Amino acid sequence: MALAEYMAEEFAILFESVLNGWLRQLLEHTVGRMQVPELETVLRVPGKHVWESFHAVGRKLHAEAVTAVAEGDVAQAGAALDRTRLMFKTINDETVRFIQDLLTALDEREGEHTPIEAMRGAYETIWRDRYRSWNDLTPEEKLQLSCEGMRTHFGGPLRDGAFEVFDDGDRYRMQFAVCGTGGMLRYGDPETDGRPWPTTGVNRTPQPWSWGKVGVPWYCTHCSLFLEHWPAEDYGHPLRPLLYDDDEDSPLSTSWFIYKQPGFARPEDLVRIGRGDTEREDER
Repeated sequence: MALAEYMAEEFAILFESVLNGWLRQLLEHTVGRMQVPELETVLRVPGKHVWESFHAVGRKLHAEAVTAVAEGDVAQAGAALDRTRLMFKTINDETVRFIQDLLTALDEREGEHTPIEAMRGAYETIWRDRYRSWNDLTPEEKLQLSCEGMRTHFGGPLRDGAFEVFDDGDRYRMQFAVCGTGGMLRYGDPETDGRPWPTTGVNRTPQPWSWGKVGVPWYCTHCSLFLEHWPAEDYGHPLRPLLYDDDEDSPLSTSWFIYKQPGFARPEDLVRIGRGDTEREDER
């Protein structure tokens, strides 16, 4: 019963931070930037109402699952929980695609700098405050918080929130095959059509926030901007470095690194975001 309730609580946190936070700000920014008066009305349903309606359906399915658990109906509980997962996962996936398309539209209209500008507000009002006490947490708590957040994106080959965690000595390493957001965008959802989301919204110029790469979907850049690039500007170091895997033959999409020593990152982590000694790292 507690785990069933926890499943809904995890997704509610995601819903508030991403849909009622990031997506809302991004829509307001886009409407203001494009200066099309009718756009606000056009986006009223896809921008807010549809997500609240889907979430209400998900909560109803979840309530049915909780009732089945209480009644000891194992088969019905399992079926209802999986229907809940499918609904929550669908909300997650369509939100990722919507955000990617909004950022792409800004890029197509005014250039590569506009998606980055559009994401700055979410960092300043959501992510910066959310992670301000990051280094007050123990390494285990940082790992637990990261695991909670990524479970509810429903990554992994079965879209059940699976990923692997390794202890590398100085850090914990989370490996996603694939992650449930950018990985789903790049490689598709195996439960539906299994095809990547068709998009032209990628960076064309190597940047520190794209790990020196080109062809990174705009959605994926928020991982570096929110947890590496802008935190490094604020605090002098990234909070949670990551490795973006663009090898099409690799089973992974991303690896996250949670260091046990606050404020520490390996040299290669700093080089990837343009803050390390590239020559020294090449010599290594």
